[in-house]
This record gives sequence, structure tokens and C-alpha cells, in this order.
Amino acid sequence: MIKLSKNPHLVRLKTRGESICPISKTIDSFEITVEYIPRGAALAIEEFKKIVDSYRGREILHEELAVDILEKIKAAVNPPYVKVILKSYYSGVEIEVVAESGGAQTMYI
Repeated sequence: MIKLSKNPHLVRLKTRGESICPISKTIDSFEITVEYIPRGAALAIEEFKKIVDSYRGREILHEELAVDILEKIKAAVNPPYVKVILKSYYSGVEIEVVAESGGAQTMYI
């Protein structure tokens, strides 16, 4: 966690990761995007990679993985809004799982 003296409107982090499909027992590669509104603290990049890398070799469904990562980010930096988008492919089908918590802040123009 990094303490912030000024909060940006939105932070977006994107990386790739791997887990194990509990059904087929094969490696699932995925791309993950996290968007959150910081509230006095930001997630360190190293901490984000550590969270994503913790799923390597772990059996978990993508639907559960997205929610699990959302909960870890909420616990780490307590954002008023966080969204996790997990994308992967299986048998030629694109899979996109979205987990979201809180409401996006109102933007005034």
C-alpha cells in the first residue's frame, strides 16, 4: 500500500496471470484489469503482481478468481469503488468475468 497525499480519479492496473482449471486440470492463462478509485492509499504494483501471481498452480474457476481478487484489493486499500475484469479463452470461446463493488463516483463537468 502506498499512502497518497492527492487522489487521482481512477487507477487502472493490467497484467497477465495463470491458474489451474479445476475441471480440466489444465493451465488457464488470463488477462486481468483492475480499476479502482483510491481513498488515501494506492495498491503498490509489486503488491498487485503478488496477488495475481498467488494463483499460479492453484485450482480456481475464473468466476471465483475475479471475486477473490476484488476482495483482496478491497482489504488492501479500501477503495469506494473497484472493478475486476478477467479475460481468457477456452476452446475458441472468449470468456470475460466482471466483479464490481461500490458505485463509481459522480463526475462533474
